[in-house]
Amino acid sequence: MVAPPVHHSVAIGKRTWFTVLVAGMFIWLLAAGVTAVVDDAILTPTLFLVGSFLIPVTVVTFALGRLDDCRIGLDVVLKGFLIAGTVGVLVSAVTEIYLLPTGSGPLGNAVGFFGVGVIEELSKGAVLVAVAWPLRERTVRGGMVLGAVVGAGFAAFESAGYAFWTYVQHADDHPELNILQVEVSRAMLAPFGHLTWTALLGGALFAAAAPRNGGFRLTMRVGWTLLGIVTIHGIWDACYGWAIWLTQGLVGNGWVADWPDGYYWESTPTRNELWIFQAFYSTTQIILSIIGLVWVVLSWRHGGRRSATDDDEAETTTTPPGRR
Repeated sequence: MVAPPVHHSVAIGKRTWFTVLVAGMFIWLLAAGVTAVVDDAILTPTLFLVGSFLIPVTVVTFALGRLDDCRIGLDVVLKGFLIAGTVGVLVSAVTEIYLLPTGSGPLGNAVGFFGVGVIEELSKGAVLVAVAWPLRERTVRGGMVLGAVVGAGFAAFESAGYAFWTYVQHADDHPELNILQVEVSRAMLAPFGHLTWTALLGGALFAAAAPRNGGFRLTMRVGWTLLGIVTIHGIWDACYGWAIWLTQGLVGNGWVADWPDGYYWESTPTRNELWIFQAFYSTTQIILSIIGLVWVVLSWRHGGRRSATDDDEAETTTTPPGRR
């Protein structure tokens, strides 16, 4: 009989994340300054990668430092991060192009926004299940940490794509500054987006599996969690267009009886309109971030209580009578 693979736990100090953050920020700003001064396009990929990966890697380091007794091997962590960022992003992009409608209008935009949420969350969930399949022990907290890792990989590679697109659009107009603006914005939101959503899905998937060598199952908790994160994801993507629509309706050219198409203004917005737009947009993202954060905290605490219960039951089962 072949023994199941042994995964050595990742031992990371609880304050290592701060070292990663400070060192990464220094390298990132240094890369931006040097690239701008010497005007050497060869250095641009360094700016892309450090800025895109800094916050996802920092958050993953923070989570792993608090893993405690949850056993996740370094090989599983690396596979989850890299496969989510490569295969996960590619599969999501191709699926979105061929399955989602390209037309505008209420139905097309609604299906587009929430369709992206369904595709991306299912893609990350598939990666999570694939890399977690060999694990011998699955706990809710372990699933949440691995989910955060998978979400971080997806977010990092996706942000690198956005940074490259920004560089192409502004190649002749201070690209370093524009890249920094995009990466700072995405870095601030990264912990509350893909990392949070996939952590919640990972916790639900691991909760549905038996603690020891259990297979993954589709339970009510998994279904409701998937529905919840897809809804948050869809609103997150749609709120930019909603903010424009509300702003134009309140102080702009009037209301348009259409689902917010999103990424356009009917005319050049004034400073007052931009302030109102930013208020709507930021408020929505803050509310969604708080919902996700509270959900994560509650799931983490519940997972800790469940792990303690499972350990007690395992000890009761394995301890011979009279030896307790």
